[in-house]
This record gives sequence, structure tokens and C-alpha cells, in this order.
Amino acid sequence: MKTNVSPLRPFEYVALVVGALGWAWVLIQILGTVLTLERDRGAPNPAGEPQDAFEHIHPIYRELLSPSRTRLQGHGTCSKMWFDHDAVLIRGIGPLNGSTAPVWLTLTVGSKVFVGRVTVDLWRGSAAGTGGLDSSYNYTVGDNLRLVERVPPPRPGPPGWRVIQPGECVLGSTEPQDSSGVIGRFLIDLPAQRSVGVRLRDEDEGDYVPMTEKLTLEEHDVPEVRVEQLKDDRYQTERDGRYQLTVRRTDGIDAGRATGGRSRRYTLYVAWGAWITSACAPPRPSFNCFMEVQP
Repeated sequence: MKTNVSPLRPFEYVALVVGALGWAWVLIQILGTVLTLERDRGAPNPAGEPQDAFEHIHPIYRELLSPSRTRLQGHGTCSKMWFDHDAVLIRGIGPLNGSTAPVWLTLTVGSKVFVGRVTVDLWRGSAAGTGGLDSSYNYTVGDNLRLVERVPPPRPGPPGWRVIQPGECVLGSTEPQDSSGVIGRFLIDLPAQRSVGVRLRDEDEGDYVPMTEKLTLEEHDVPEVRVEQLKDDRYQTERDGRYQLTVRRTDGIDAGRATGGRSRRYTLYVAWGAWITSACAPPRPSFNCFMEVQP
């Protein structure tokens, strides 16, 4: 017995083809997701450089500066933000595979320094890429950024030494120098078992003044190490303590005083772990975070 089947009209044929292609695309996307999740079941990996997860941190700035924020309006602010450790471990895609990371935040306004401990929830997100059906890229998601502690000012130090705080933007001068070329003596309290970085920067204008720094603890040099995941040279601390940091000119005491356009000032900051953001530059017409704040 034969059954007569009427042929498909043109619009019905087009709808059938489009529907089949749509289901095929959904299936490909599902398979791509399964493959991506399978690849993410390995060992934990560092979060990399998740600066984009901290785009909206101004509420934390305001909270850390309170209740002094009103008096600080109109003043430049130097900032430093860093993870407590060299890497943040995220095991895969989505909030359930993330972690809560401890973060440090320091704001410098004139001679006032505000240091706070912060936490943030971090995980990986995933989106389809443009390189093919199975291509994808990962990005870092940051959520629930909150201030958990304001760190009190450190205890004073002996005469001739300036006590600075972690992440503080410090302004120094390239002169005068003593017989060994030292132009700065600083004390800073650092935690144990951390890779500590020191950043020196001179003024953009003027002649170059070569400088170097040395970190010691109880007159013993702190060893320098190469931190490959940060692609940086650091000092490795063994225990908690008050460390000595000296800055020295390397052009010799016969170089004379800086005159004319020769650079006369520098900035430095000290922090450990993985650095997120920083802004610490010598004063310039467009920006100056060292303007004193009226009481």
C-alpha cells in the first residue's frame, strides 16, 4: 500500500534546515563546555594577573580613608594594592572553584598613610572565543571586595631612621649623601616567608642619578631570589621583624651636589606577594600626592 506524501513547501524546507543547524550548534556548544570543564579538573593554577577584577574599588578607598575623607578631598592620593602571597589558586570555572584571597591596600596622602587588609572572592569565568568552534578564553572575576581591618601606625624608630609602612609611597632626596653614598635610611615591619619587592623611581625630568637599595635584618643581608611566576627579583624574608632598608647613590661621593636639571628626588615603596595596582611617582605639575593636609 502506497502512501502519498506531499512535497515540502519552500518555506517549510528552509525552516527544517535552520532548525537542524540550530540544534547542531547547541550540541557543539554543550560538547565544548564539557571539554572545557574536563580540562579544568587538573591541579590548581595561579590566577595570573587579575587586575581587571579590581576595576571598581573606589568604595573601599572611601571606607579606608574614613573618617578623614572630607579633609582629604582635593588632594592627590598614591595607592598600592597587592595579594598577600605570590599567587592565588583558582581550581576551575565558576564561584564554587574559586577562593577568598587576602589583599592589602595602602593609600598615601601627604604625610598620612592608611593601610588596610581587604578580602576578595576570585574565580575564573569562561566565554567562547573567536578562533574556532572549540576556542574559549578565561577571565578573572572578583566579587565581594570588603575591608576587614585598618592597620594601626607602626611604633617609632631610633633617631636617623624613618619608619615607613608597607605599600607607603615614600618621597626621598638624592642629596645630601654620607661618606658611603647613603641617601635614605628606612625601617619597615615585614612578615615572614614572603617575597618582598622594592621599587625605586626617580623624577622624569633632569639628569639620571644611579641608585640602589639593600634590605637587612639585624645587620644581616636579606637574600635576593628570582620569583619566576612574577618574573621579578625579590628579597625573601625568613621571619617577622623590623627590617632596615637603605638607599644609596652609586655614582660616588665625588659626583657633587645635584645642580641645574639634575634629578633631586625619588620615590619608593615596599610590598610583598603579587602586586595588583600601584601609583607612586615623584611630584609633578599634573599630580602630587605629597601635598600636606591641613589638620
